[in-house]
Amino acid sequence: MSSRILVPLAVAAALVAPMTANAEQGDWLFRVGMSQTNPKETNLANVLGGDIVVDSDLSPTFNVTYMLTDHIGTELLAAWPFTHGIDLKTGGDAKERVGYVDHLPPTLSLQWHFNPGGWFRPYIGAGINYTLFSSEELVGPAAGSSLELEDSWGPAGQVGVDFGLSEKWFLNLDVRYIDIDATVKINGDELSEKLEIDPMIYGVHVGYRFGKPAPVVAPAPVVAPPPPPPPPAPEPKCGDADNDGVCDAADKCPGTAAGVKVDSVGCPLEQTLKLLFDFDSAELRPESITELERVVKFMGDVPFAKTMVEGHTDSVGADAYNLSLSDRRAKSVFDYLSSRGVDPARMSSVGKGETAPIADNASAEGRQENRRVMLIRTDSGM
Repeated sequence: MSSRILVPLAVAAALVAPMTANAEQGDWLFRVGMSQTNPKETNLANVLGGDIVVDSDLSPTFNVTYMLTDHIGTELLAAWPFTHGIDLKTGGDAKERVGYVDHLPPTLSLQWHFNPGGWFRPYIGAGINYTLFSSEELVGPAAGSSLELEDSWGPAGQVGVDFGLSEKWFLNLDVRYIDIDATVKINGDELSEKLEIDPMIYGVHVGYRFGKPAPVVAPAPVVAPPPPPPPPAPEPKCGDADNDGVCDAADKCPGTAAGVKVDSVGCPLEQTLKLLFDFDSAELRPESITELERVVKFMGDVPFAKTMVEGHTDSVGADAYNLSLSDRRAKSVFDYLSSRGVDPARMSSVGKGETAPIADNASAEGRQENRRVMLIRTDSGM
């Protein structure tokens, strides 16, 4: 790259350096990608018998932003030189290639970031551009003549957005306008009008954020901890054979299965009764009396217990019929308990039909599990 390009880049870096001297106070944003430069439609009129048109070009670009605060950043844009064809438009859409030129647009901008902490981070910016021209060449009908474009200063503006991909990586889209007006010399003679390129630049970049280091905090003074409080008096140990958290002496329901939620006297808050019914029947079979007598004893031992008797069926049969059958089975249990002295005010019954299966109705075993009556505690268990 020629010294005409390297020197202004060094100047731009020197300009941005004082603004980024305290880099530990903010984040650095590095972006690299491709940008399309689209000059305005007509760039110089009435030259060589027509209008001069500078065509578009695509080239790698990169930029670095230093966040002075959470919302304010300063950015330096750099690029690999854009190579543009120079066409002569003599009428209508007819064009003829008459030359080429490279340009490099380093730009220093001040930005405002609207949502620096989010994943969607739009920003705007404005700054100053210094465009360098090189490799000017005339070809075709203008071959043999010399072309020189003087470097250009001008304002620049931008809008862009960063899309967060992770904590550090992001995708960037930006659009820039740069005012580039260059003095033109052909065969050493300066033209009266300037070449107005004034491009829109559209960029797509991948970015990476380097976070600021955590602030150094002075260690807190060492203070001797207060003496620990005396240990509490040990609680008396008791036997708990079923490990339900209730001492055996107070456990009204010994032998509770592991993992079952119990009340303050060790009795389950929910249980499935082992009851047998004939097919399509709500009459209790004699084999069920032992299980029901266990419930009668439980309701007598735990006078604060209140319960709901829930009847359930499998999926065989119509929904409405199964709902009625489950309700009648629950009512049979309710009536038996009432007849054995359990206060009806402490109980209720309801049929759930086939709406709450606990096993797969596709198998005989699953349907057997679903034909059940459950005892659901409705008190607090205390």
